[in-house]
Amino acid sequence: MNPVDPAPEAEAESPLLQACGTCGGLIDISDEEPLSRMTCPMCGAPELVSGRVDKFELVEVVGSGGMGVVYKAYDAGLDRYLALKLLRRDKGTNYQVVEQLEKEASITASINHPHVVRVFTSGTDHGRFYIAMELVDKGTLDDLIKLQGRVSEAQVLQVGIQIAQGLRAALQAGLIHRDVKPGNILFADAHTAKIVDFGLAIFMEDEEKMRGEVWGTPYYVAPEKLEHQPEDFRSDIYSLGGTLFHALAGRPPFEAEDASMVALKHLKSQAVSLQAFAPQVSSQTAYVINRTLLKDPNDRYQSYDELIEHLEYALEQLNEKGAQPQQRVVLEGEQQQKALGWVTASMFGIILLLAIAAFAFRDRLFKEEKRGAVPTPNAAGAPVKSEGPFAEAQTRLIEGETARAIELFREEANNKKRTPTEVAWARLGEGLAQLIAGKPAEAQTAFQAILERKAAAAKDEKLDAFLGDIARKMASPLPISPAEGRGYNQTNYEAVAPLLFALKNWHLGRVEEATAYFTEFRRTEPTERDAWIGKLKRPLVADYMEKYEAFLMAANAAKTAKKTEDRTKALEKIRKLGGPFEAKFAELEKSIPVPRPPPPLPKLGDWSQTALGELKVPPSATRDASGVFTIKASGIDLWGNADNGHFIYRTLEGDGEIVARVVSIEKGDPWAKVGVMARESNKPESRNAALLLTPGNGLTQQTRPTNGGLTTSEKGKVPGTLPQWLKLVRQGDTVTGYRSADGQNWEPLAVRKLDKLPRNIQLGLAVASHADAAVTAKIDNVSLAPLR
Repeated sequence: MNPVDPAPEAEAESPLLQACGTCGGLIDISDEEPLSRMTCPMCGAPELVSGRVDKFELVEVVGSGGMGVVYKAYDAGLDRYLALKLLRRDKGTNYQVVEQLEKEASITASINHPHVVRVFTSGTDHGRFYIAMELVDKGTLDDLIKLQGRVSEAQVLQVGIQIAQGLRAALQAGLIHRDVKPGNILFADAHTAKIVDFGLAIFMEDEEKMRGEVWGTPYYVAPEKLEHQPEDFRSDIYSLGGTLFHALAGRPPFEAEDASMVALKHLKSQAVSLQAFAPQVSSQTAYVINRTLLKDPNDRYQSYDELIEHLEYALEQLNEKGAQPQQRVVLEGEQQQKALGWVTASMFGIILLLAIAAFAFRDRLFKEEKRGAVPTPNAAGAPVKSEGPFAEAQTRLIEGETARAIELFREEANNKKRTPTEVAWARLGEGLAQLIAGKPAEAQTAFQAILERKAAAAKDEKLDAFLGDIARKMASPLPISPAEGRGYNQTNYEAVAPLLFALKNWHLGRVEEATAYFTEFRRTEPTERDAWIGKLKRPLVADYMEKYEAFLMAANAAKTAKKTEDRTKALEKIRKLGGPFEAKFAELEKSIPVPRPPPPLPKLGDWSQTALGELKVPPSATRDASGVFTIKASGIDLWGNADNGHFIYRTLEGDGEIVARVVSIEKGDPWAKVGVMARESNKPESRNAALLLTPGNGLTQQTRPTNGGLTTSEKGKVPGTLPQWLKLVRQGDTVTGYRSADGQNWEPLAVRKLDKLPRNIQLGLAVASHADAAVTAKIDNVSLAPLR
């Protein structure tokens, strides 16, 4: 890493001052973030920090990261809203960072394309660098994946076509992006995707200078970048393919707990098959995605024109089969309807409509009074005076400080100056906060107190009736049925009803009904005086929805698991969700049968055999009188890094060696493996070392140094043709590989160390294919002998 260049000394700038709205005193806000909250040092009153940068008036925060904050801003001169990226104050002293952002601005400003986010201008205000760009605020592809799990095929193809067009325009300007990922694909409306953040982009002629710097998001970065090889637009095609793979399969093409360079190099050396994780996808789409993710750039698409043509063809074929593009889950605007997303809840055999209609960039800034408090409805339906703990309680609730919110709501409920209806509002707020805090019993007490209030004439009979209706439903021990939750206004104080119903049903273990109410709540748009209710959508509801989505995925994984350990892992994920899912865990544990292991395979003389992992084709093996082994197997999970295949073995005590000659490899696929292996045991994903011949890559030296850990591989072309002799020698904690063309002259290969290797290990023959068709191998001259 290069040292940080110090900023040159600059003339001291005059401090930023702001007048306190209460005492009128001047406050130094130079070190405060725009739109943050602070306390006046003179009178102690709360104050909202001014939101102005240069000529732009900041409206709300729409995103933040390690480098800076992105605001929605208003340009009065041009009468338009835009996005303003403001560099963090502590980053302004790093000239490398500033230069990088200036480069991003100039690069992106040079591109004018409907599928590239436009940059308008950049500058510096009071030492803070900013970039003003087009406001694209309908969410990201990353948001959509998190909410839907798997995005519809037609929708993914549409996004792929548009982003490929945007990247093509950038390439025509001499640019490659270098960080294509779901989070950098933004939605401008229901039908328009745009690529953003060219901060890592470089001009093609500068590529050689940048070589060796592995920038980008690990799960989408191209293999050549990891190996410090030349990169070009085909590296962006790889990243786009990984992004579209993630959207279709609900997971990136490669996953690993250890994202180190070694693990990533290994994972990205393997072949990718979209069908393995998204079998519902059409063959045309799978072909395009798989081709974008080929390891060798020369095997990928050699132009964006060709890629776009194939994506369009896949979409055309899909539409001819009757598939309709799924409406993207984004907001259409304040005056338009929200689009809906569908998520399949296959565990329960129903399709649950999730009208998820709020992404991170669309929550409106709740309107504040001069002193920064939140308006609250009173008995007459007018805003409560924006002073005191009542408004502060709502703010604390929005910010996740539920304990403090409960205290403040209780104080207000005991305030004798409040009307009975205002007291009821305070009790309702307390009950809401208690539910959010996970205390349904205390919440029920608060709602019961509303029912027990003294009768008094109400200035707003409709509001008073609403409070009584809600209190009666929430104080009842019964869940809220779908019929009971209908008919509430989505634009005023009644918008809180579906949120309350969702939380109550959630704590009663009715997560499906709760999710439906959360969905309903996200469709509400409470305005002005009731806007504080809508501010609960983003921090609160997203957490519940993510838990429910995680439950659905884990439940489906447990139900379809073919191995006991996979079932156990999936159920454990449900148990860790806690809350209502503890009961779901118990139900599923009882209802989902434990997978029964297949019967043991018969011995082949003094050799044992076992199936490792999951096999698509039943394994078989024979050994004739002359000692020739004929072994067939077909695994399913090469890229998932698990053991899958057929293992013929004997147990060796102490040091020794195995020798074998691979005579032929028939059928299978380019990633089939045939060779010799040393294993600590035949348990799944045991420590091992192996020499394996693959039709596509020649000789592979494979090692798993830790139980359940990642497998590392080194590949090299084997000269000549089959047969090939292979040998593994175990000495203490090391396993050394050898190859030979004649069985007499041995070429030493890598020495593998497996710490604290037990005295007894298994040595034998390993065969695996990772396609629907099994691979069949003939192996002879097999011998196992101790070292003398």
